[in-house]
Amino acid sequence: MKKVVLKIEGMSCDGCRNRLEKFLNNKDDIKKAKVSLDEKLAYIECDDETSIDTLNEYVSDCGYESMGEVNEN
Repeated sequence: MKKVVLKIEGMSCDGCRNRLEKFLNNKDDIKKAKVSLDEKLAYIECDDETSIDTLNEYVSDCGYESMGEVNEN
């Protein structure tokens, strides 16, 4: 399992955050997703085989824009 943090654009309220979080958590290859409206970040634990492109596509399918992976140090 790998952990990925994505920068998300297009969320404007807690409803948006909740919608994206539920959408991601319903994907079979995502074990856990937590979305922060304040930080505009999605914290995702997913299968090792899941690509960043796939995660970006999930975000897009839900109506938001992934600005790519954030490296957290």
